[in-house]
Amino acid sequence: NTEFPRAILHVDGDSFFVACELTRRPHLKGKPVVTGFERGIATAMSREAKALGIHRGMRIREIRRLYPQTAILPSDYRMYSLYAQRMYSIVRQYAKAVEEYSIDECFADLTGLAEEKGTTYEAIARAIQADLHLSLGVTFSVGLGVNKSTAKIASKWNKPAGVTVMPQGKIREFLQELAIGKVWGIGRSTTLMLGKLGVKTALDLADKDRAWIAQHCDQPVAEIYEEFQGAFVKGFDEGGDPSSIQPTRTFHP
Repeated sequence: NTEFPRAILHVDGDSFFVACELTRRPHLKGKPVVTGFERGIATAMSREAKALGIHRGMRIREIRRLYPQTAILPSDYRMYSLYAQRMYSIVRQYAKAVEEYSIDECFADLTGLAEEKGTTYEAIARAIQADLHLSLGVTFSVGLGVNKSTAKIASKWNKPAGVTVMPQGKIREFLQELAIGKVWGIGRSTTLMLGKLGVKTALDLADKDRAWIAQHCDQPVAEIYEEFQGAFVKGFDEGGDPSSIQPTRTFHP
């Protein structure tokens, strides 16, 4: 398959903590809802809350003052973890390899499945998404790329509940519209450093030559560069141990 020498899917829960809460509090659907009461800061927001200007890390006290119509809920990490385990198991019914990246996202290797099943990778991605929506009552955005970096960009492209496909031949098209600071794995200090060197978009980075990358970039950025060229560099961690939900444990008070 020339469009997908590797077919990598990224599955990303939309406002996941809030979405899980709404499955047992359907009367709050369509209203501004925030989780994080126990911490005193917002950890997740519904679309309606985001539209008001509420953001992650905003103080609950401030939200109450500015947006008294907002429902503020304590986080139930045990429930979110159960939903996450169900998400992983549904994706595993389709994929050869699954990496449990965090409590609300995972990567799946679909390579070869389109030929095996006589269908397209996009159709498989849509089937996985539909199964997740139906089984969990929570929406997910999915992105299909030739590696993890492009799949991650694709899943964020059309939130919520989007399906975005980025074959080999369309990578540059996506990169030209993407600010370098929005790329997975490129933090604030790296964004500033690259900006000083004239790299403002993801495409600016992709257009450099390898000598320039070797001179100015560390290994994580060099790996992103190679994936922007269409290579498969970032491997899969299929450990599936409880540490896969570690990123959210920092939300505990």
